[in-house]
Amino acid sequence: GSSSTGRAPVSKTGGWGFESLLPCSVQEICANDSQERRNSVNRETKRMMQKQGQTGPDGAPSSRRAAAATTAQRRQPQQRAGIRQFFREVREEMRQVSWPTRAELINYTSITLFVLIVMIGLIYGLNLVFGKFVLFLFKH
Repeated sequence: GSSSTGRAPVSKTGGWGFESLLPCSVQEICANDSQERRNSVNRETKRMMQKQGQTGPDGAPSSRRAAAATTAQRRQPQQRAGIRQFFREVREEMRQVSWPTRAELINYTSITLFVLIVMIGLIYGLNLVFGKFVLFLFKH
C-alpha cells in the first residue's frame, strides 16, 4: 500500500516489503515465499516481532495461539499507584517540560495580542461595512 501519490509508504506497510497476501496454490511455493520474506526483514523488525511473539527464536512464524498464551502469561495485573506516586510523577514530568524564557514569553504574548487586535479590528470593520450595505439595500 502507498499514499495517493504512490511514493510514500503507508505506516503499517512501510519498510516491511509489503506483498500480496493471496493464498498460495502449492505448499512449496508458500514455504519458499515465507523464507524469502523472513530474510527480507531487517534485524530491528525481527527483534520486535520476537518480542511480540509473532516469530520464534529461530525466526520462524509462531502460531497465534502460542503467542497469545505467552502474552497472557507475561501480563500481570498492575496495581494502581497511590495519589502521592501520581503527584510525584507529575512533578517529574513537569521538570522535563521545556518552559519558555521570560523574553520568549513576552514575545509570544505580544504577537498574540497584536494578532488578536488586528482580527478584532478586521471583523469590526467588515461587520460595519456589511451592516451599512444591508441597510442601504433595504432603504432603496
